[in-house]
Amino acid sequence: MAIEFELKLDMDEPEAVDALIRALGLGAARSIRMRATYFDTPDRRLAKLGYSVRIRQEGHQRVQTIKCSGGAGTGPFARQEWEQPAIGHAPLIERDHPLSDALGKDAAGLAPSFEIATERSSWNIDCKDAEIEMVVDRCEALVGGASTPFTEIELELKHGDPSAVFVLARRIGRLTPVRIGVLTKAERAQRLIKPPGPCDKAHTVQLRPGMTAAEAFRTIAHSCVRHYRLNEARLLETDAREALHQARVALRRLRSALTAFKPIVAGAEARRFNADLRWLTGQLGIARNMDVLIPRVKDKATLAKLKSARRRAYIDARRAAASALTRELMLDIAEWLVVGRWTGRKKRRPLREESARTSGARAISRLHGTLMKEAAAVGGEDDEARHAARKTAKKLRYTVEFLSLLFDDAGERKARIRYLAALEDLQDHLGALNDLAMMPEVLAGEGVEPVPGETDARESHIAQAAHAMTLIGEAKRFWE
Repeated sequence: MAIEFELKLDMDEPEAVDALIRALGLGAARSIRMRATYFDTPDRRLAKLGYSVRIRQEGHQRVQTIKCSGGAGTGPFARQEWEQPAIGHAPLIERDHPLSDALGKDAAGLAPSFEIATERSSWNIDCKDAEIEMVVDRCEALVGGASTPFTEIELELKHGDPSAVFVLARRIGRLTPVRIGVLTKAERAQRLIKPPGPCDKAHTVQLRPGMTAAEAFRTIAHSCVRHYRLNEARLLETDAREALHQARVALRRLRSALTAFKPIVAGAEARRFNADLRWLTGQLGIARNMDVLIPRVKDKATLAKLKSARRRAYIDARRAAASALTRELMLDIAEWLVVGRWTGRKKRRPLREESARTSGARAISRLHGTLMKEAAAVGGEDDEARHAARKTAKKLRYTVEFLSLLFDDAGERKARIRYLAALEDLQDHLGALNDLAMMPEVLAGEGVEPVPGETDARESHIAQAAHAMTLIGEAKRFWE
């Protein structure tokens, strides 16, 4: 079993790949044509477990490869890989392989799911005392009668400092716009089999009890970056309100992770990322405000004004998402997760190496305590104080969700689910109150009169938020 460290890049303009190769002065490439068959169970068990199993034809050779996302300590851009010569036309899962236990009797029932044909060009590049293999894959995913072409750039570290990979990525980014790629080839094909909905929602973060706090933070932050990038890709092409909303959720979740793990990551870099993420969230927030307001307006003239404002807001949101600042921000965060200053601070080493559960329990306790101090504001008349409580509740909810698998024995699970349900209820009502509070200002900015008849709704939301706050205060502290 090998651990490979690679960074995948998506090009905004895939047709510019040949010009990029010339601009880098790479010279003649090593070229090969490959065709890979990927296997899965009928219910897509492998995909759900985060594994891919393929048999790839390379010239006269046939190679079986099993891949899964990085394990503890490998970092967010490392993947475990098992490779061996293929025997026959069906994959062979050894009994001592982790996938054998995960699949059980289904290990013998793997069947072809899709194929990917690839034209690969590769170069070895010396960069910053490291050797990096740069690969350009021109691919076509084939599923039944459907197909989709795509081009990928992969930078794989052969030896040396991982920071060299990011140095090369930035060099490429100065020549053509690139973004961190978060979809594997298999995932691209799987989206042909089962097309995704209008957005990608956050999934349960796959934390394990043996993880350290640093490993857990990397895993959580990487999941947030992936969540954002999947929805950013849709936002750059459409005015899909669901994708914009989920992109903002992803950014807020990442900021919440910075708060939850502040004892180990705090510093100038983390502060800068937090500020830039706040800026980007705000740039997307104007369009989101329009999406909230428009369904509440009945007057045709007012509705026309707001729809026009929405179109402008989405243009601005896409401009912010497409900007060099955003592209570089995601790349900077990716590098920081791997080799940032926080990873080498000696004084914080004990905190980085303590168990993720211990560190997570402390983070939940801290945020829970803050929310309890703000409880009175939830049912009060001060909108700003209530908004502060809302932000705390949001960070607490996301932190509990991040860490859910670390508090998942029978007794903890039941208490955690109840606690989260009360938090979600609180967040829903506080969010509605925040929308009501900001509505007059947003409408005034568009020269529109406030929407009548919202007073009763406000009082109802305050009462229900206060009730949810009581349930949270009385809930069992499953993390203790």
